[in-house]
Amino acid sequence: MHVTLVEINVKQDKIDEFIEVFRANHLGAIEEPGNLRFDVLQDESVPTRFYIYEAYKDEQAVAAHKKTPHYLQCVEKLEALMTGPRKKTTFIGLMPA
Repeated sequence: MHVTLVEINVKQDKIDEFIEVFRANHLGAIEEPGNLRFDVLQDESVPTRFYIYEAYKDEQAVAAHKKTPHYLQCVEKLEALMTGPRKKTTFIGLMPA
C-alpha cells in the first residue's frame, strides 16, 4: 500500500472554495480502481489547514491518479487558493495488509 499525507494551507477567504475544489477530486479519486482511501481533513485548531490522506494499492495506482482529469483540474485550481506550496509525506502502508 502506498500512502501520501498532504498538508495544504489555504487563504482565509478561500476555505469554502477549497472544499468545493477538493470535493470533485475526492469524488473522482474514490472511484479509481487502485484507490483504497481518500480522506479530506480540516485541522480543528487551524481551520485554514487541511490534510489529504491518500492510500493507493501501489505506486502505479498513484501514477494513474495523477493523470486523471479530476486531479489535474484540482491542482490547477489550488494555486490561487493556497498560502504556500503543498507539503507531501509518503509512507509504505504496513497495516492493514
